Amino acid sequence: MKILSINKFFAVAFLSCITAFTALSQQVVSENSKLDPNASAELAAFKKRVQAANPGMEVVSVEADVVKRAVLAPIPQPAANPKVAIFVRNQTRVPGMDDEVDGIRDRIGAELAGSGMIIMDQAEIVNGFNRYKVTTAEERAGLVAGVFSGGSTVRVAQMLGCEYIMLVKIVRASSTKRKAGGRPVTIFTLNMSTKVNEAVQGSSVYGSNWSRKVPVPGEFAVADEALNYYSDLVDQWSVETGEEISTKAPTWRRVNAAPANLVNFSVSTTIDKLIEGLESGVRAPNELLDEMRRVVGGVTVELDGAALGSSPGTFQASLGLHQLRVTRQWMTPWQKTVNIQEGVAFNIGLELSDAGIIRYQSMEGFRSLVAFSYAEAVMRKGVKVNFDTAAWRDVSVGDKKAGDVNVGVGTTVVR
Repeated sequence: MKILSINKFFAVAFLSCITAFTALSQQVVSENSKLDPNASAELAAFKKRVQAANPGMEVVSVEADVVKRAVLAPIPQPAANPKVAIFVRNQTRVPGMDDEVDGIRDRIGAELAGSGMIIMDQAEIVNGFNRYKVTTAEERAGLVAGVFSGGSTVRVAQMLGCEYIMLVKIVRASSTKRKAGGRPVTIFTLNMSTKVNEAVQGSSVYGSNWSRKVPVPGEFAVADEALNYYSDLVDQWSVETGEEISTKAPTWRRVNAAPANLVNFSVSTTIDKLIEGLESGVRAPNELLDEMRRVVGGVTVELDGAALGSSPGTFQASLGLHQLRVTRQWMTPWQKTVNIQEGVAFNIGLELSDAGIIRYQSMEGFRSLVAFSYAEAVMRKGVKVNFDTAAWRDVSVGDKKAGDVNVGVGTTVVR
């Protein structure tokens, strides 16, 4: 009997506490007390207590028999405003239409911004291209053409850091002369196409073909003012398309990007190869040799503007396009857009900068400087250098005939 009483005591004490557990993103909170199932005021008070204790949740229902139970579910949160990059392409040969492209992008951008989307401005897009060295008009034109052909959406989205790419084409702008009621009329027609691709897989989430006409009495249809009529039609297109997209955007499928998958990649340079050859004359632990390669080599590795470390080395980054930059004093900086995959190795050839050529005359002079710096560094660590090895015999500075410094057989002093 005592055992039963103790068990009952703990059971009552446990059920008297408000508890929560998660099941399929919902929680059930229960409370054990005497309850009249018909006492709605008591249930309302219970609901109020549970809600107050769980500000991030919403009480969706309450039940009562002997134990009061409340079912909690997360309060729906509005989706983050998607970032959209808009590209406009003119396919017509109408004089002056190319100059309207920026204005068309601004007009549809203004409509979409009103619906909660974040529209990248032209400066952001240009900066994104510049960051990845897509700087010349030819390169940029080729890349944008790739977007419209469907081959580069994911790449461009990755470069710009946006969720959606919008592709707008001015398909056709034409005028036709007709008669209405015996009077001449010029009909101006504008055809536009709009497509939106999501950034993860490049699949289309929205598409439309839009066509409108505006009749202008013959006496008012001035050929030099055709762009004004097309501009009026563009205004109509931007309003109608903006409203349609605002309505449909909440239903667009959002392909969530996979969690960042870090992969290993390595970077080495010609400076590292140079030092590797000098190691044949040095007997030291691998840890010291690794340190000397980085200290004496002096090569800095940067990824997307952030320094990762020194070359040679193995680093980690997410899969895909990155801006890799490798620098060293007196050398010309190396910078390119690279596609980082697991295990990829970048072997980079560094060349003397203009200032480096003035200082060292040639790569041979620079090589000698590195050799002296390396010898001094390891000797400070108490490590002897065997200058009789092939790599060290070939190291010289200046003109040997003039008696300048030469490291070779029998040399015991390093400057």
